[in-house]
Amino acid sequence: MKRRIPRGQNRPGGNVTARRGANDGARDVLAAATALIHGRNAVLEAARAGRVVRVYQAAGLGHDPRLDELARLARVEVVPAERLDVIAPGVHQGVAAELKPRKEWPLKELLASDPSLLVALDSIMDPQNLGAILRSAEVAGADGAIIPEHRSAPLSPAAVKASSGASELLRISMVSGMPSAVAEVKRSGIWCVALDPRGEMYAWEFDFTQRVCIVVGSEGEGVHRLVKERCDARVRLPVKGHIASLNASAAAAALLYEVERQRTIGRS
Repeated sequence: MKRRIPRGQNRPGGNVTARRGANDGARDVLAAATALIHGRNAVLEAARAGRVVRVYQAAGLGHDPRLDELARLARVEVVPAERLDVIAPGVHQGVAAELKPRKEWPLKELLASDPSLLVALDSIMDPQNLGAILRSAEVAGADGAIIPEHRSAPLSPAAVKASSGASELLRISMVSGMPSAVAEVKRSGIWCVALDPRGEMYAWEFDFTQRVCIVVGSEGEGVHRLVKERCDARVRLPVKGHIASLNASAAAAALLYEVERQRTIGRS
């Protein structure tokens, strides 16, 4: 039988323009690497969201329907492959994009949008994990994400690529501290549930048909003590093998789909 925690229980008491020089490549690193993203899916989702100023595409790419759609959505500049390697170091798949400034979502404004599902990322330092969690959150229908300004991986090109462009679709609120953000989320009438290997109940024992904010911590420390204490509940996933836990992004995905499972059953 799922536990719907009584209300009040455990409640204590939130156009960068590329600087383009000659073809020497050095100045093509651009003033702000964070203004650039790379990877075909990430760039396409950003273009669909209206955030792309210009696409840089390596010459000689084969046919790809994603590239055709990009050409319809944004200005495309074909550049030599070696220049793109300088603009977007890493596995760029032949495409990079310069972005408009990201819309800022103060926590108060995010909460005023009446979200039913939020994801809070507590000290996720690995950009791959950060991006993967944002991707799972967007696919699972989350209304937004909460990320601390400090003690977090930045929304770098690597994180955006790992999110497959989900970071450009989600409402993201950057907060000064996660404990105070959790308190503000709770005051708005949203339950806060921490994902914790030592949680007092299994994930399916909590009633996720309620408006909820899932709090996911780093793989090493997990959700910080003060943040856990301020949450309404701490849930765990079953572990049957010898490895103690899933990584942060896999655990977040599993919990997000438990939320969707309960809500789908509730709607049927």
